[in-house]
Amino acid sequence: MKSSFARLATVAALIAGVAACSHAAKHAGDRDDVQLTTRVHVENRAFLDMNVYVISDGGSRTRLGTVTGNTDAEFVIPDYIVGPANSVRFLVEPIGSNRAPISNSLSVRPGQTVTLTIPPNG
Repeated sequence: MKSSFARLATVAALIAGVAACSHAAKHAGDRDDVQLTTRVHVENRAFLDMNVYVISDGGSRTRLGTVTGNTDAEFVIPDYIVGPANSVRFLVEPIGSNRAPISNSLSVRPGQTVTLTIPPNG
């Protein structure tokens, strides 16, 4: 039986493998007033449902939504969190568990889609 700390360290290390994919959003022409939508695609390979949060540079946490076990979901990252000089982290809280791993800091630009993969429970 793994200790709580060992499980948390394993999950935290695997969540740190968040990949910032540069899927550029499509624009309507070259208009400067087009608002780009920034998203996070969450691949939950774990059994437990997960609450997903984004943490801004200032440390404030914003809930994005819930992804059920063994499914994928996509959430919009609020525009006020994303910017050219801002970085974000993601917090994943398994429902029914007391662990809450946090990803590494990522620089995310408006219009990108970030992929977050939650590994299977070990």
